Amino acid sequence: MKSPQKSSSTQIVLDGKYRLEERLGEGATGVVYRALHLGLRKTFAVKVLKAGSLDPLSLARFQREAEALGQLRHPHVVEVTDFGIDDAAGGVPYLVMELLDGITLADLCRQQGPLPLERALPLLDAIAAAVDAAHAQGILHRDLKPGNVLLCRTDEGEPLVKVLDFGLAETGTLFPRAGRDLEASEEDSREDLTATGALLGTPLYVAPELIRQHAASRASDLYSFGVIAYEILAGKPPFQGSTAQVLAGHLEEEPSPPSPSGAPLPEEIWQALREPLRKDPALRPASAGDVVRRIRRAAERAALAQWRATEIPRRAWLSILLTAAVLLAGFLLPWPTLPAVERRLHDLRLRAAPMRPPDPRILLLTVDEASQEGALSLVDRADEIGGILDRVFAAGARGVAIDLLLHKKWSDSPEFSDLILRHPETLTLAAFSEPDGRVTGTDCVAGLTAAALGPDRTANLFGFVNLAEDRDGIVRRGRLRYRDRSGRVRPSWAAKAAEALRAGSTPPSEAGEVFWLDSRIDWPRYARISWRDVPAVLDRDPELFRNRLILVGAGFRGAGDDYHRVPHRLRKTAVVSGLTLQALLVDTIAAGLPVREPGRAPILAVVTLLAGLAMAGILCSRRSSAFVVFLAAAAALYLAVSFPAFWWAGQMLPVSPLLLVLLGLCLALIVRRMLPPAPEVSS
Repeated sequence: MKSPQKSSSTQIVLDGKYRLEERLGEGATGVVYRALHLGLRKTFAVKVLKAGSLDPLSLARFQREAEALGQLRHPHVVEVTDFGIDDAAGGVPYLVMELLDGITLADLCRQQGPLPLERALPLLDAIAAAVDAAHAQGILHRDLKPGNVLLCRTDEGEPLVKVLDFGLAETGTLFPRAGRDLEASEEDSREDLTATGALLGTPLYVAPELIRQHAASRASDLYSFGVIAYEILAGKPPFQGSTAQVLAGHLEEEPSPPSPSGAPLPEEIWQALREPLRKDPALRPASAGDVVRRIRRAAERAALAQWRATEIPRRAWLSILLTAAVLLAGFLLPWPTLPAVERRLHDLRLRAAPMRPPDPRILLLTVDEASQEGALSLVDRADEIGGILDRVFAAGARGVAIDLLLHKKWSDSPEFSDLILRHPETLTLAAFSEPDGRVTGTDCVAGLTAAALGPDRTANLFGFVNLAEDRDGIVRRGRLRYRDRSGRVRPSWAAKAAEALRAGSTPPSEAGEVFWLDSRIDWPRYARISWRDVPAVLDRDPELFRNRLILVGAGFRGAGDDYHRVPHRLRKTAVVSGLTLQALLVDTIAAGLPVREPGRAPILAVVTLLAGLAMAGILCSRRSSAFVVFLAAAAALYLAVSFPAFWWAGQMLPVSPLLLVLLGLCLALIVRRMLPPAPEVSS
């Protein structure tokens, strides 16, 4: 190369504008200097290209490409501000570029070896953006390699990647020693393998089609970019050895999977790296950005696979522990957990439920106001009532139950005593347990009558008429049995009376002591006769009493039998007499307790199974929203099904399982936030 023009001070000056002050480096295509623009007094980097065997055609091509590079503006491309050919120095071409301070990517790889993905991907992103921007303007690089990538920093200290030497590969020679045969010796130096020349590239990074002397294209730049990506991640190029071995590798061999530091890259990343290294240019990705996107997605898939391999087993065990915690909570929490909510839900179900007719075997004899007109007080009517009820039994009644707390004076009534002695198994009398534990109503059977029956049969005459109201004052439940102070089990009045309709059998013991009142019974349709009319009906139609359970009770206020509120289908509550309420309880028991709650164990089994599956999904999936929606839908379906289950099967599905589901959901979401999230995979 001829010497550039020198100033009077012996300093080199190009075209009278740029004074070359310091040599910064030399490459295969030229020498780079720090230069001062004599007019602007601003420092630039000037690359003086080796003229070599440049002919007029090559110089013309240089001028066209330099003009194109001057139009290329991109944050990751070294900006070309000027170019020229110094005719005074014998036609020396030069490029003026922005002056940057940094190290090349080649130096970084030599110093640090393979880079981790989180550091390599931003570098590849920047290089790819520069390459794609140049390709969009019709400019090929032709010599992409780590040595042409400069790593520097902005004025704010942020890392910055700059790609050098776009479109300049055609201006030099492939080897310093021109005409060298491809069958070079094993002693070829690394400098030979990184030289640039007639093959439009560097042997370590050159595309196969360029080795075959085909025209350069975007695909050949992408091949070189793929080699750079391989080297950054693996710490070495895919093909090494002599120049002949490297070129043969590009032409004929498949690169081996990279194994940085002895640990192979995940298969997904290796497959993505192979895409730009295809021998056929048509099979390579469409752009450098596409190459990086494939590598990034592959890295994300590999990270997700690693996350699954380590996290899924751990989270599966955690979901088992959480499921066990939910199951334990189900056994430890009171059942039902929210009684007020259970009551309101029961009333809602009832309002939408079809009514069922009352048991036709139940007949109510009401001692109402009309029956009291001109009559003696109930205390003094033992003979009258005893005699009439004896006629009722004679008419074929299955049983008689008196819902009245009878006075002690009744024990002196011959008619009442005869009634008891004749029908001790089918007659039910009322007893009441006071808050202090005293029992009233039982002293109506005493003296010789009690002695004739014996203590056990006398006790068996009575059933407790105590009623349990909920906190809102509504009766929704009844009792089958009570325990006295001695611990002895005593039946309720309704349970004992219902024995006549159940052919002497008792309600199943597994039903427990408390049961749900069947409020679906259309209680206004119970057959009723005023006590005043009973003698006439017995005379006129005694068959009306045959095979029926006769319930006798007061039907007027002040009789000592209060009125009670019960759930109602058409309105919130209805007020009924104690006799009507007892009839509802008897009817419910006689029907086999049709309104029941499923056992806790099967409900807990189903709930914990569903909650466990949902919690496992929440913990083990990348996105929990689908499983949260699943739990919400399952809870809504449970509530929806609880209505027809009550209407047609009398099943009172409790709300408590929904609390367990909510507990499991909260636990799973809390634990999920404490665990490392799953890597995202871009679409």
